[in-house]
Order: sequence, then structure tokens, then C-alpha cells
Amino acid sequence: MIKKDKIKKINTFKFNNLVNKIFFKIEKYLDNYNGKMDIDYESNFQIIQISIKCQKEIIISKQEFLKQIWIATKYKGYYFEYIKNKWFCKRNKCEIFQFIKKFFKDLK
Repeated sequence: MIKKDKIKKINTFKFNNLVNKIFFKIEKYLDNYNGKMDIDYESNFQIIQISIKCQKEIIISKQEFLKQIWIATKYKGYYFEYIKNKWFCKRNKCEIFQFIKKFFKDLK
């Protein structure tokens, strides 16, 4: 469990740089699925929308005011905060790439 006192508040400039880096990393990860799965994604600086042929969709968005990244699936929403140099989910305490990898693993 991550204690509240371990969470550092980051300024908007640093937050945006961190989000841009993780979004780029997510896009590179999605490119690995090119030809292996029918995945389509659209990205800009605020949001990544991923559509999968099997009728699944996730939306990854930055929430600048809250300094969070949100991931919305068909059934639930997940909120990630930057803690100890990684993005961790507030709900299940997993790291953002663990979450994304599990999501795609569950599709197979």
C-alpha cells in the first residue's frame, strides 16, 4: 500500500512532460501489436483512444488539474498518480504498464 505522505505533488510543466513520455511509450507498445491483433488507436496530447476489433475499447486521458492519468474501460475507470517515478493505479495499486499488458493479455 502506498502511503499518502509518499506522494509528491508535481508542477504542471513536469506533469505534462511525464504524461507525454508515458503516452509515447504506450504508443510504441501498441505498435508492437501491428499485424498481430486488429487494433486501431488515435492519439493527441490529451487522450489515446484504443479500439480493438473484438469490440473492446479503452480511453487513456490526462487530467491536468488532478495530475492524474485516467483509463476508462467499458466497465470501470482507473486513476493513476505519479508515485516514486511510476504511474500507479489508485484502485488496485498496479503500475500503468502492468495494467495495459494485462488488458491486452486478457484479449488473447
